[in-house]
Amino acid sequence: MQRLPTLTDDGLVTPTVGDWAEEKYRLIRCYAEIFSTAMKNTWDSRIYVDLFSGSGRARIRGTKRIIPAAPLLVTGVRFPFTRYVLCELDPNKIEALRQRLDRDSPTAEVRYVAGDSNETVGEITSFIPSPTRGKKVLAFCLADPYRLADLKFQTIARIATDHFVDFLVLIPSGMDASRNREVYLRGESSGLDAFLGRRDWRDAWAAAERAGQRFADFVADQFGVSMRRLGYKYDGSESAHLMVTTARRLPIYHLMMFSRHDLGGDFWEKCKAASKEQRRLF
Repeated sequence: MQRLPTLTDDGLVTPTVGDWAEEKYRLIRCYAEIFSTAMKNTWDSRIYVDLFSGSGRARIRGTKRIIPAAPLLVTGVRFPFTRYVLCELDPNKIEALRQRLDRDSPTAEVRYVAGDSNETVGEITSFIPSPTRGKKVLAFCLADPYRLADLKFQTIARIATDHFVDFLVLIPSGMDASRNREVYLRGESSGLDAFLGRRDWRDAWAAAERAGQRFADFVADQFGVSMRRLGYKYDGSESAHLMVTTARRLPIYHLMMFSRHDLGGDFWEKCKAASKEQRRLF
């Protein structure tokens, strides 16, 4: 799996991230590359949707190194998507993203959606063409929330309705679910209900806790259960890629792929295997 390039500072908004984010971006690029290459001759329209696009670049914390983030990586694949739907709440970030893509990918067909993706999901879905008898449409949606509260399951369900969509979802299991476990377990808390799209997880947690399961792993698994109820393939959290901090090896989040077709899972396993090889090399 090719390492990410180091970019020169262009003076635009560039958020700071932990060094482990580079592995996440490589996995996103890998899946987008395989997806776009394999599907270019079988689907008339291929749509990329990013619910938390950011500004397109990131600075590694504690260093001067700047790397491309998901939107710049995905617009740079060998066989471009037909359309890119990029969503961002922060107006400064989305403006920086717009300027960067105008400069670096001027021929890409991009639709920008400003605001909270949970509130603008109607606009987002309007940019995913409806399939017709003579036109097949396939989408790849990235959901990379910082907190559980940033993503509502109903948003995922709305995008999945009437569309063929693969989802790559970051579950902030360690950096949010574990840290705020007691908050989410309070009876009056609805935060995890909204993220999972249901309340019956509470009954499942009672059994999982008795079995010794970590709350972070439980949350990731329950999201998979919710996706399975939408018709997505899910055979357990073993398919997730667990991201850990570089220095202390502390788990911070699960990166999970969901597809209705076996090919999606095959693509994801190839990317995970390449990531493991990368870790051995460096």
